[in-house]
Amino acid sequence: MRIALCDDNEAELLKVKQVLEGFIVKNQSHEQISYRMFTEGDKLLSSINKSGGYDLLILDVLMPGMNGIELAEEIRCSNNDCKIIFLTSSPEFALNSYKVNAFFYLLKPILASELEPLLDRALFELIKEKSASIVIKETGKLTRIKIHTIQYVESIRHTICFHLRNHQVLYCNGTMNEFCEVLLSDLKFVKCHKSFIINMDYVTSITSKDFIMSDKTIIPISRQTYKQIKASYIDYFFDKGNGSL
Repeated sequence: MRIALCDDNEAELLKVKQVLEGFIVKNQSHEQISYRMFTEGDKLLSSINKSGGYDLLILDVLMPGMNGIELAEEIRCSNNDCKIIFLTSSPEFALNSYKVNAFFYLLKPILASELEPLLDRALFELIKEKSASIVIKETGKLTRIKIHTIQYVESIRHTICFHLRNHQVLYCNGTMNEFCEVLLSDLKFVKCHKSFIINMDYVTSITSKDFIMSDKTIIPISRQTYKQIKASYIDYFFDKGNGSL
């Protein structure tokens, strides 16, 4: 697990550093965890471009130059996978954090008793996401798909299309019902239409009739089930810890 912390306030950096080091000591026997600290968003972006992304980002929202929300938007262009925890002294940007699928939005002053459980939950979810997968039968071969990489599943006649986060699309013959049980057992998936199952982690907004996905795809919501689907969407993000938004 690779963690990046970005905050222009060095005192706050040191507070979070202490929590991170305790978290690493607690988990070092079964998980390799490392972290890097940054005081500027541009330097964090440079690090990502040079040496790869991070599994968890802890970002201050109010920073000079590029603020934390803008930094997250830039990172989301190439990485929809990482967890993002925002730290801020002001709640005014809370709604904007939905647009970048924030894992949590934590108000300063940062307390170890609040941050430690978030780190534990992020680690648990990352491990679970990396292990969960399904196998589909493409033409002449079997292909394993990691469930957390699926943005949405589309049924077109007798073909099932798996749209993945890297814009790749995999096809297999079959019906939507064959995959409903395994996908819908994961709370981040919801069947919003007879022809679509979507991963709510990749949703940026919901309208009266559609989901808007992070790649700008518009996915229809069945009119008969709209109220239930909207409630599921709201409940999912509050259950993830975003109830503080």
